Amino acid sequence: MAHIEGNTKAWVQVKSVEPDEYQMDKAVWKNAFPEPLCGVLDLTGADVSQLMMKRVEDADYIFLCDYRELKAEGKKLNTENSRMMIDGEIYEVLLYDDPMLLHEHLEIYLKYVGGQDGH
Repeated sequence: MAHIEGNTKAWVQVKSVEPDEYQMDKAVWKNAFPEPLCGVLDLTGADVSQLMMKRVEDADYIFLCDYRELKAEGKKLNTENSRMMIDGEIYEVLLYDDPMLLHEHLEIYLKYVGGQDGH
């Protein structure tokens, strides 16, 4: 497959839990990689999502980019410990898909969450 030359930069962020000033556990988001992923962000259509598995039916967007191993800080990234930041907006990751495990590109299904303030 050819290199995906996207027009969108997306930061994958990984969650860690750290104590706050009151020693209460607090989620802290850090960039998982030193460079953002470069790809294409597209809105998914209802007719497309109905053909996919239940978890993907709620996806608002799909981000397509070149393949890269999804590990940061020694742990595998998954839907529970990561999110994406695109143009200052936060997206929940619903599914990381490496189609047919060919390691050629990633399809990342996303749900729009909102802006940075309060998240």
